[in-house]
Amino acid sequence: MQLDKTRIVVRERSFLDILDLSLVVIRRWAGPLAVALAVGIVPLFLINALLLSGMEESDPELHFPLGYMMLLVLLVAWELPLATAPATLFLGQAVFEDHPSASRVAVDLMKSLPQLILYQVLLRAVMIVFVVTWIWLLNQYYYLSEVILLERNPLRQKSPARPSTARRCRTLHARIGGDLFVRWMGTVGLGGVLLASFWGSIWIVRGLFLSTWEVENALFTHYFQASLWLVAGFFCVVRFLSYLDTRIRREGWEVELIMRAESQRLAGPEPN
Repeated sequence: MQLDKTRIVVRERSFLDILDLSLVVIRRWAGPLAVALAVGIVPLFLINALLLSGMEESDPELHFPLGYMMLLVLLVAWELPLATAPATLFLGQAVFEDHPSASRVAVDLMKSLPQLILYQVLLRAVMIVFVVTWIWLLNQYYYLSEVILLERNPLRQKSPARPSTARRCRTLHARIGGDLFVRWMGTVGLGGVLLASFWGSIWIVRGLFLSTWEVENALFTHYFQASLWLVAGFFCVVRFLSYLDTRIRREGWEVELIMRAESQRLAGPEPN
């Protein structure tokens, strides 16, 4: 691992620059990134389809299953951190290493799983139901997944040098609530456009290949869920790069990397 020779230039970027860089990252690591996303998303896609299997009937007034779609959005919002965890770990390796390792991603995921379940499954399950609490999640725990997966702080603070995960999150998110809210609004707006684009594209491809243009329930169930997860995959990359940008702005991370790399050189190669 070469801390001062990253695959992505470590510098401050605007939100538009991060969106542009996300497309470059996706193009550069399209295959491995797609596999990492599929590992997390496909099982949850099937679980969601099974859990909501009795709700596909259309609303008699609206002529589409509104209740199904609303519950599906809540489920996907709840499952996002768990679904994108393998991809986040892969991106963390890809920034510093020429050849990211699937086995290391699996090992790191297992190490982080207890805190992921506690914070991003159990606690998030309570918070996600009450939509008003999303503001609290945004201000205090926007980069919680990245902190858990990439920094791997202990659940309880044991020394000043290793703060707990909760304390580390509070420190990282302090005094940037306004910036996070603006970025979140941009994410919601762009996400809505991408969702409509993916959803419409799936319907058009289906019509071209199957020669049928009828509006069926599958359009509002399976195709809608596939579109949601495609948007989630893109913003997984955006959030990872935004996390790096926040560390650069708040903590001078690029200087820290250079100093740590120089320290490693002075210490010499590690003994075999």
